[in-house]
Amino acid sequence: MPGLPQIRVHANLSDLSPDSHDALVVVYSEFADFCSLQSAGISRAIEAVQPFAKVDKEFGKSVVLVPAAAVGGGRLILSPMGSLADDTDDVRKIGDAVKAGVLRATEAGARRPAICVAQGLPSADEVADADYSRWVEVALLAALDASYVTLVVREHRQSTGAALEKLESIDLVVVDGAVSAGDLDRAVQRASAIETGRRLAVDMGYGDAQRMTPYNCAATIRDAVKGVAGVTYEEIKDLDVIKREYPLLYNSARASFSGKSHAMFCVFTWPCVVKLEYRSPAPAEVKEHLYLVGKGVTYDTGGITIKIGAAMRGMSRDKLGACGVAGFVLATGLIQEHSVDLSCILAFERNSIGPNALLPDEVVVSRAGVRVLINDTDAEGRLVMTDPVAECRERIVAARAQGDSKPAAIYTAATLTGHVIRAYGWYGATVANGPARKGGFDRRLAVSGLAYGDPFENSIMRREDYSLVASKTDREDVYQSNAHPSTQTDRGHQYPAAFIIRASGLDKHSLGAGLEAAIPFVHVDIAGSAEDGVEPGLGLCAITGSPVATFAGAFWSK
Repeated sequence: MPGLPQIRVHANLSDLSPDSHDALVVVYSEFADFCSLQSAGISRAIEAVQPFAKVDKEFGKSVVLVPAAAVGGGRLILSPMGSLADDTDDVRKIGDAVKAGVLRATEAGARRPAICVAQGLPSADEVADADYSRWVEVALLAALDASYVTLVVREHRQSTGAALEKLESIDLVVVDGAVSAGDLDRAVQRASAIETGRRLAVDMGYGDAQRMTPYNCAATIRDAVKGVAGVTYEEIKDLDVIKREYPLLYNSARASFSGKSHAMFCVFTWPCVVKLEYRSPAPAEVKEHLYLVGKGVTYDTGGITIKIGAAMRGMSRDKLGACGVAGFVLATGLIQEHSVDLSCILAFERNSIGPNALLPDEVVVSRAGVRVLINDTDAEGRLVMTDPVAECRERIVAARAQGDSKPAAIYTAATLTGHVIRAYGWYGATVANGPARKGGFDRRLAVSGLAYGDPFENSIMRREDYSLVASKTDREDVYQSNAHPSTQTDRGHQYPAAFIIRASGLDKHSLGAGLEAAIPFVHVDIAGSAEDGVEPGLGLCAITGSPVATFAGAFWSK
């Protein structure tokens, strides 16, 4: 990946050199906030816009570029946020305005924009469901997002010599010294690490099914984490090992490696498992050990339960859970976070159609020894993650038996269901077991997501979720799913978590098992938050990089 643009932060507008930037983006709630800025250079810029404001009562209410010799490059861009303290306002308004302003600057030819947020922000007492404590990072991440060029575009441009990054540098000005110099420096470090991790996730996400096969995803992650302190990489490609250790993944992927006549092609669509470990450089400061499992379905045809109509469109993005986990590990290694250790398992497969495909009515035995009746091969995500969850459970139990008393929890990340989009729109959701609910593990993600502009909803598991998947015969132990799309199923994004818990053996670690045996588990469904929900013509939505920033906010020390 190319390096990020250079980032400079300034505690006052007067510290900004006209030679350092070629456009000034001013972000504000009301036009009057811009007009109240105090600085010799900006005063002349304010004078330059007054003629426009006098003849147009709507001036300053939308993004606009005004020629202004007093600012760098002669480009002044006004980008209003609107209110920040109303019922549904949150930090995304700052990020949206910064990104819109920077994009306008790049359209005008700028490559070194400066950004100024021209007002103070509401206090916690003034808002209901908003958190502006990370606004500097949100602003920087928005500007970096505006600068980002996807991997597939970079590879196309390499032959043309075109720029592989839209910006050379970013200057961020915090008016009136509202944030200390130390906090600004920390915000730059965190935002840079998060963005680098987010770019790994998004680079893989934009790759189509041939560019980002399971093996190519693994290679991309391997190259990204190589040399990062504290991060180790392992991959499992041997089909016999996968069959033994991850039988649900193996059977879900069967159609992707069948057919001797296509052997040379099929090897690149075979499943693989990537394991990432991160160890803190300060073991004495570690507060918890997190086990993260990511769904990496590089293309989802639905399997033999084939997706019909337009339902297969966009299914190259069904790997974004694993991509996000990989990005978070990379970001954590770059920031050298002291407070957490990570163990991650990413299950990559292509859910294909073929003569040896997994079939409904089959009973497959999970790693935990649970007999799973297959009802819908298009419910493959829960299959590929369940055995890795079982492995994480085994490791936690073994660590506790050896005297490791650090708190541990398991998280799954997946674009799992369309139901979560029907329920919440383009937002992610958590579904937690009893120990995780009691410990507030799911709430941590909601709080962090609010601060980083990636809000999550907290769904609650109910008894109906378990009863739906509970076997009613002696021929199996659990039902993988019903035979209907999640969007046509009551509680369609909640009950898959009950299946994962039951089929992985985590049901033995509920609140009822007692404090010593309990293991917190949170399923994170990012089907809504992984994309922005805006289709550009006949193209696919933009990929957001969720939940990299939210995980960073939840799991890194402050």
